[in-house]
Amino acid sequence: MEPANLESLVEKVKAIAHGPHADLLEQFIDLLYERQREPEYFSPEDLAAIAAGKAQIARGKFVTLEELKKELGL
Repeated sequence: MEPANLESLVEKVKAIAHGPHADLLEQFIDLLYERQREPEYFSPEDLAAIAAGKAQIARGKFVTLEELKKELGL
């Protein structure tokens, strides 16, 4: 981030921190901080489901978006 942009961001955060939405800002910052510290990874179950789906596609067991829309009457 450019220093000028950082200064602008800091000023905006300060203004919000002193306003009626300070609690919301704090919750948002906490959420972003936690996401940065603890990246989300796929679970073993997720990876198995993805692999199974790829195998089905390789065997030709899939429907196109157009087919699904037709089946659902959309």
